[in-house]
Amino acid sequence: MIEYFKTQHLIEEMISDRIVPGINYAFIKNEQVFSSTVGFASLLPDLTQLNPFALYDLASLTKVLGTTNVFLKLKQKGQLNFSEPLSEFLPEFKDDRIRLFHLLTHTSGIRGWIENRDQLPAKELLLAIQHLPVTDEFETKMRYADTNFILLGLVLEKLFNQSVQDVIIDQVLKPTHLNEITFSPDPDKCVPTALMPDGQVLQGVVHDPKARILGKDCGSAGMFASLPALIEMAKGYLGLNSNILGLNEETIADLFDVKTPKNVHPRSWGWDLRFDPVDRHPLIYHTGFTGTFMILDRLNQSGLIVLTNRIHPSGHNHIFLAMREHIINTFLQENVYKS
Repeated sequence: MIEYFKTQHLIEEMISDRIVPGINYAFIKNEQVFSSTVGFASLLPDLTQLNPFALYDLASLTKVLGTTNVFLKLKQKGQLNFSEPLSEFLPEFKDDRIRLFHLLTHTSGIRGWIENRDQLPAKELLLAIQHLPVTDEFETKMRYADTNFILLGLVLEKLFNQSVQDVIIDQVLKPTHLNEITFSPDPDKCVPTALMPDGQVLQGVVHDPKARILGKDCGSAGMFASLPALIEMAKGYLGLNSNILGLNEETIADLFDVKTPKNVHPRSWGWDLRFDPVDRHPLIYHTGFTGTFMILDRLNQSGLIVLTNRIHPSGHNHIFLAMREHIINTFLQENVYKS
């Protein structure tokens, strides 16, 4: 029986405390799934009801559910080992120190200001990203950045000779047969996100401004999905469905392992890591700016998926970030006793 009562209370408290308008969430434990829908889909311009099958802008969950999975397939096939220099695929990028594994773990040190970034056309933005400098944070600091996965997306485009989002569709999404994970959702099925300065509500349109500019060439954001679809994908990582991800047991097990150097924030390929408070085994964890997050424990075959539109109607919602951390820590504590 699934019993994460404290975590569940904290999740639903975000509705009563008006931190988010609505939430679709699920707990997974072995073959059991508990899911719930609370609150509203939107507050402005109209109050609309939330349904259990609503599609959410996953934001950065695209990195791990899409782009990372393509790389894992390539590694599994022996076509890559992640030690390849980025410049081998993108000659415009001149620093030969940067390897694919630096991008996958956000330890590349690639940083820099791109003037008028959100006003640049796609080709100019991609060129500017490829000319960003490598700072002294290289290999010494984990600094999470979309840049790493935009560059990884360009690598996939070179390898497959098609846009990164088409690659993800062919290599990851189509094999799942889950129609409710998509880059081109029906807006009427989507939860609205931010209210734009001109009064427009983004609905079925990716929120991230870089992703809107880059379109199909963006490997860092752009995916939409429903809670039931994400539950099915989560089962693949947890060893409950060996067919959904197209990855073998060894590849998935390797994902639950630290890939960053000692004394650097621990991350795996794409995913952040959290650790069981008792025996310290790793759990994979990732968040999305729009208010999505998931944490998965392969050892206990358990997990938590939370989908909210925390940037509706405004992105200035920092209390959500503190609450999210509280929820994750509480889940880790309750999860200890579910073995």
